[in-house]
Amino acid sequence: MSGGTVQQAERRRMRTPAQPDQPFRLTLLGGWELQAGGEAVAMSSSGQRLLALLALRGRTQRDYAAGVLWPESDDQNALANLRTTLWRVRQRARGALISTQHEIELAPLVSLDIDGLVAAGRYLLADGSGDSPADCAEIGRDLAGHEPLLPGWYDDWVLTERERLQQLQVHALEVAAERLVQSRHLASALEIAQAATQVEPFRETAHCAVVKVLLQQANPAQAVRHYRRYERLLDRELGIRPSAHLRDLVRPVLA
Repeated sequence: MSGGTVQQAERRRMRTPAQPDQPFRLTLLGGWELQAGGEAVAMSSSGQRLLALLALRGRTQRDYAAGVLWPESDDQNALANLRTTLWRVRQRARGALISTQHEIELAPLVSLDIDGLVAAGRYLLADGSGDSPADCAEIGRDLAGHEPLLPGWYDDWVLTERERLQQLQVHALEVAAERLVQSRHLASALEIAQAATQVEPFRETAHCAVVKVLLQQANPAQAVRHYRRYERLLDRELGIRPSAHLRDLVRPVLA
């Protein structure tokens, strides 16, 4: 098949709407993508934002969705834009939405990648004292591997949800690292704690976890190097110093 023929076939595939009652997979972590039956479904920008909003907020009032997605339009125009977008989404992904006169939501046929992040985070934050260290480390690695929510999107509601998911992710990683420290699985604890600092580079509790593990491993030089890197980051980006708590952790090995 020639290159031109391949491109034409790809364009036809992208133009073909998903068939009704097909399972959908909506990806929001690392970028937006909708798949039906394993194939990508093309969607307008407004359609992408509508589906993302419903994925993150659940069942939503029509007037609320219109106001969030078209904040600079008056109520009448925003609702008109919403009706147009709903029609276009139904043409591209039939069966993906459930709507009434006043509410809209994603259909049960739509699975979400963010559900995996939320489930792993909540599991680690729950009482998991009965889990084996290997299970704790495995869940932590899986949680650490999730990419940020919709990078490149700067809508206020997206920024709020991105922050919420990041806080859940990093807090759960800190808890997992602490459990691994308690069970003396220090190598896994260090891996998970370092992952937490990558998710949120300015979060001091994550850096405290790294320093604590390094000190328990009898690696004071590495603990000091990590502290110094964090100290420089805060000074360069925010013009502040680490807290007294973190300074106290490394003071004995700095003396």
